[in-house]
Amino acid sequence: MADRYDVLIVGGGPAGQAAALALDGHGLAIAVVDEQPRPGGQILRQPPGHFRVANWLPGGAYDRLKAQLARFEGLSGVDWLGGHSVLGLLSGDDGFIVQASGPEGLRRIEARRVLIAAGCQDLAVPLPGWTLPGVYAAGGIQAFVKSQQIVPGDRVLLAGTHPLQLLIAAQIVKAGGTVAAVLFAQSRAAMARAMMTQGAAAFANIRNLLMAAGAMSTLRRAGVPVRHGVGLQAALGEDRVTGARTSEGEIACDAIGLCYGFVPQSALPRAAGASMRVAGRAGGWAAEHDEWMRSSVPGLFVAGETTGVAGAPAAMAAGEIAGIGLAHDLGLVDRATADRQVAGPRRERSALLRFAAMLDAVADPADHLPAPSPETLACRCEDVSFAAIDAAIAGGGSANAVKLLTRCGMGPCQGRNCEPTLLRRLDAAGRHGDRGFTQRFPVRPVTIGDLADPA
Repeated sequence: MADRYDVLIVGGGPAGQAAALALDGHGLAIAVVDEQPRPGGQILRQPPGHFRVANWLPGGAYDRLKAQLARFEGLSGVDWLGGHSVLGLLSGDDGFIVQASGPEGLRRIEARRVLIAAGCQDLAVPLPGWTLPGVYAAGGIQAFVKSQQIVPGDRVLLAGTHPLQLLIAAQIVKAGGTVAAVLFAQSRAAMARAMMTQGAAAFANIRNLLMAAGAMSTLRRAGVPVRHGVGLQAALGEDRVTGARTSEGEIACDAIGLCYGFVPQSALPRAAGASMRVAGRAGGWAAEHDEWMRSSVPGLFVAGETTGVAGAPAAMAAGEIAGIGLAHDLGLVDRATADRQVAGPRRERSALLRFAAMLDAVADPADHLPAPSPETLACRCEDVSFAAIDAAIAGGGSANAVKLLTRCGMGPCQGRNCEPTLLRRLDAAGRHGDRGFTQRFPVRPVTIGDLADPA
């Protein structure tokens, strides 16, 4: 199956939607491809089409996002390619050739321009017991709650360094679940100091602080303990989680949500050869871009969390900038008009990035990650322990060499989960500046049948 478009947008979240809306009306053939069957991204995790969830994502925090989603779903000139994974892209004679895997097999898509707005994922945090059923990334728990009001556990513990766990805990309570506790590994004083260093950014985004205060109020009414300076040490249990060991003792629970931050989805721009930068102290890569969201690869644009995790409103602004930039790049809008149209989203994004920098400082997990044992699996796809990785590093190995020696990064996740862990280990051993795994086709898991498809 082959398709041809003027613009292909990878990612149907806030950034991808905003870009499509900005491009609407220019007479372009546009497609948006996403792994989820319905648009919205993680922030607006929609239930399956045949489900009806009462009071889906209530509250003012989602109003603007839901309004944009409604406008996007109302577009008549955009093809929605849901349920498709983009495996890779190559430069062609007049743009790009994109390979995607979907319900009907492999799909070849040709596009004059491509925008990657692939979002982010939870930072994977290995600790003793993390492979037990019942240990989740906090975002995974939130996906259950958002899309279908399902709480995956009778008694949920949230632990980490990121304030988002307060909002997730409040959502669990409102969905009828029980939260055992919310644990912050850093002290309350350390969080306050980090916030005060950029007080202007915090004040300028007072709505976000009010959301956190509202979540705290919900948790207090439900009797949920919120504790600071308490580190998670291990998940306990035999066949599944029965509790957690912390720096202040054990807590009974049957589900644990790890919330230490997020890393950009970077495999596709890296495989395409785009310039990248280190996304943060805990690991991850972010795509670099110019003022129009153009990457270093001609014709390839990037927006949203792919360029650094900054939240949905910042992603919306970046998507709008990218859409205007694409229209200008394709000669549909002159420079003066494009500059005028992009001024507002640029101002908004700049302010939101300052708030994101403050949040990064508050939530920085680098000094608070749980300590693994030598037997703890660093790469759960291929069952590679920290002892095996450390031995390979001691032999002088780079990330790619460790991969060859141990198979770390060769499993279904293709290094998305274990690469940040490995790079931190290399950094601790004095191997600074390693560029991580070489990204190759396919950048997402694919069936053997699709690989054999002649398309």
